[in-house]
Amino acid sequence: MKIADKIQLMGMLFFSIVDAATNKVISTHTTHNIITDNGYHAAAQALAGVSGSAITTLAIGEDFTVPASGDTEITGVTVPITSVEYPDNFSVRFNFQIDEYTANEMNLVEFGLVTQDGRLFSRLVRGEIIAKTDAIKIIGGYIINI
Repeated sequence: MKIADKIQLMGMLFFSIVDAATNKVISTHTTHNIITDNGYHAAAQALAGVSGSAITTLAIGEDFTVPASGDTEITGVTVPITSVEYPDNFSVRFNFQIDEYTANEMNLVEFGLVTQDGRLFSRLVRGEIIAKTDAIKIIGGYIINI
């Protein structure tokens, strides 16, 4: 008997927009994403221990182009992943913070995870702009489910 499993990675971004002066949550958001072709390749390489395939940064940008599996970059700003958690046996959560000094005057709609060697792992485009100023910070996590 042959057992076949196909790994299908799925991702979700969740974050809160926080008042930088008071640390009060202004709003919370959740959005699903796509895993890119490069993301699947990086995941396969990570299983084999290939250097550079680990996810280390979050990219943010202003491009409204609909996400596609062949996407390779987000033009904008990157922020480091601040910590990694494993909520269960089938997921990993990459935590991040976009502080009040980062990405100001950008209209953020685009988010994605990036590997250590610069490959775009995942990408999403929100329908709603976040007008980033020094009055807000964005705190959240990016979950990848297997």
